[in-house]
Amino acid sequence: MIVIPGRIPIAIHPFFWLFAALIGWMSSQSLIGMLIWVGIIFFSVLIHEYGHALTAIAFKQKAQIQLVALGGLTSYDGGPNLKFWQQFIVVLNGPLFGFGLSLLATMLLRFDFSSSPLLFGILKATQRANLFWSLINLLPVLPLDGGQLLRIICEGLFGLKGFRASLLIGAFLASFIACLSFLGGFFLAGAFFFLFAYQSFDSWRKCRFATTGDRDDGNKNLLIRAEEALSAGQNGEARRLLDEVRTKSSGGLLWFAASQYLAFLDMKEGKKEEAYQLLLSIKEHLAEESVCLLHELAAENGNDPLVVELSTRCYQISPTQEAALRNARSFARLGKAQPAGGWLQTAWKHGEFNIDKIVNESAFSGIKEDSSFKEFIDPLK
Repeated sequence: MIVIPGRIPIAIHPFFWLFAALIGWMSSQSLIGMLIWVGIIFFSVLIHEYGHALTAIAFKQKAQIQLVALGGLTSYDGGPNLKFWQQFIVVLNGPLFGFGLSLLATMLLRFDFSSSPLLFGILKATQRANLFWSLINLLPVLPLDGGQLLRIICEGLFGLKGFRASLLIGAFLASFIACLSFLGGFFLAGAFFFLFAYQSFDSWRKCRFATTGDRDDGNKNLLIRAEEALSAGQNGEARRLLDEVRTKSSGGLLWFAASQYLAFLDMKEGKKEEAYQLLLSIKEHLAEESVCLLHELAAENGNDPLVVELSTRCYQISPTQEAALRNARSFARLGKAQPAGGWLQTAWKHGEFNIDKIVNESAFSGIKEDSSFKEFIDPLK
């Protein structure tokens, strides 16, 4: 990766060059043409991102630019939180700079100051590429700038409901454009817009439980600081920050995340009951690692229905012999002979163990003579 330091640092990922070269080759079918197109794409994307970055700096932010596979990304922070109208201008100035570059190329073409066919071709390509991309980029579909503008308007007017609405609008519009692209034979464009539609819908699905506190940058920064404290082994500071996140985020996604971090902290400190009760209260919103921890704690607390409920999901996340044996014992205690035998067979696949000793445990006393259970167990003896 190439990093260019400065007031606005620029990081150029290798895949940017690869995708630019691919587009250049598809547009020209020649090595020289490909190199020219790589230059045009690099310069055009950089001007677009400077539109975002310079505007952010004007609003007293620190900006940096990344050129990635499918274009550019400008991030900014370090100053006061921007109001919605300021965010709108930062986003809008990217496409406006692109239109400006297209207009500059148009003016140079009209002046006809050079008779060079090569220069004429470069200016013509720059004019058309920036006009086309700036128009496409204003479509109200995330992650395009038009989608960001729609999000800012909706969220500014209607808060969190507006944010969710912008995701749905973008998902439906992207799906429509993807279908039109496929019907028109533009399969690459169709694939991209189908991906945009999926990402927007997935974001909408995940933010159904979000609250206003989840959109607050201060709360996000608190969680980041807590994660850094955890990584540094500063458990006391991490707990303080996580409690603050829970207090300020009002039961949203950040609240769920902070609660799970606290549960793992409780486990480190030997407070298994506190960890169990905390995870149990949010069991519908757990990350993968938390699911497995709750599965283990539920088994220790004799909550066999919960172990059974989490059995398949936990094993898919962490396919271990211990998880399979926990599942077998819980199914057995609930009198479910066939799945108990099936989980014992699954546990056996991870490595042999004394099957007679396991079957003689009290958990299996009610089913060990069951014929459906024996069908699974007898081949293991």
